[in-house]
Amino acid sequence: MNSFLRAITRFDSTLAKGEAWVLIALVVVMTTVVFLQVVYRYLLAQPLHWSEELARYVFVWISLLGAALSLQRRGHFGMDFFFRMLPHKGRRFLTFVVYLLVGMVILVLLVYGIVLVQKTAAQQSPAMEVSMGWAYACLPVGAAIMSIHLLSILLREAVKKTERS
Repeated sequence: MNSFLRAITRFDSTLAKGEAWVLIALVVVMTTVVFLQVVYRYLLAQPLHWSEELARYVFVWISLLGAALSLQRRGHFGMDFFFRMLPHKGRRFLTFVVYLLVGMVILVLLVYGIVLVQKTAAQQSPAMEVSMGWAYACLPVGAAIMSIHLLSILLREAVKKTERS
């Protein structure tokens, strides 16, 4: 199990590094597109008809990939006031419930994201005239990455639990 856990952990870490680089690139693209839109609209009086749409789609991709990276780094906010008041077994149970709920949300995002991509693949975006499937693909892609991160977290927690016993 240890070699399997090491492989999953290594893959999870590599995936997170890749996500970080993609997020950096997407933020640069979004910032550049919005800046160019302002320049073209107010200085050149020739607005870019596609810029707002591209910035919106890139923002949604940033949100989903950022949520996945935040899950991997356990960076989502939470209220731990009551959590700290619980005994050890209560904390373990609450952690299990939270992971179960997160897994359910990820599963819903994955399944319905795939359905949405399939339904919108033939539609074209109004300004850029690209498949709307690309815009909605952030849902199943983000959910798949989140599921990998959650699996890695659960496996590490399970190994910690068996080592403590």
